[in-house]
Amino acid sequence: MGNSLWIGGIVFIILGLLAEVAAVILKALNATKRPYAGYAEAKVVDIIPVERDRYAQARFRNRQAAVFEFFADGKLIKIVDTEDTYPCPYQINQRVRLSYDPEEPEKYCVIGKEQMYILAVMLNVLGVILILAGCLLFLRYAMRFHL
Repeated sequence: MGNSLWIGGIVFIILGLLAEVAAVILKALNATKRPYAGYAEAKVVDIIPVERDRYAQARFRNRQAAVFEFFADGKLIKIVDTEDTYPCPYQINQRVRLSYDPEEPEKYCVIGKEQMYILAVMLNVLGVILILAGCLLFLRYAMRFHL
C-alpha cells in the first residue's frame, strides 16, 4: 500500500502538470484568434441612448449602447459600443474583455467567453486539484514512516 501512495502521488502530479500545460496551450491558441493585437479588460461605466440611423430597420428609434472604459498604453479610453442592440446586452460595472488596435484604441471588438477559453480555465483548476492531490498522497506516504 505504501508504494501505491507514492506512485499515485507521482501520477497525480504528472497529470496535473499535463493539464496545466494543456491550459497554457489553449490560452495561447485562443489569444491568436484576436482580431487586434491589444487586449484589455474594460468596465461598462454607463448605458446611454443613441439615435439610430434614419434608415435603420428597427422598431425603436433609439438603441442602448454601453460605454466601455479601459486602459490602453497607460491612457484611459472611453468608447461607446457600436453594436445595434435594444436592450443593451451589458450591465453597468460589468467586466468585458476587449481586443483593440494599439495604434487606434477606438477600433475594438468585444471578446466573448469562447469555449476554448472556458476549457482552459477548467484545465487550470483541474491541474491545481490534481497537483494538490498528488502532494497529499506524498504527505500520506511520508506520514506512514513517522508513525
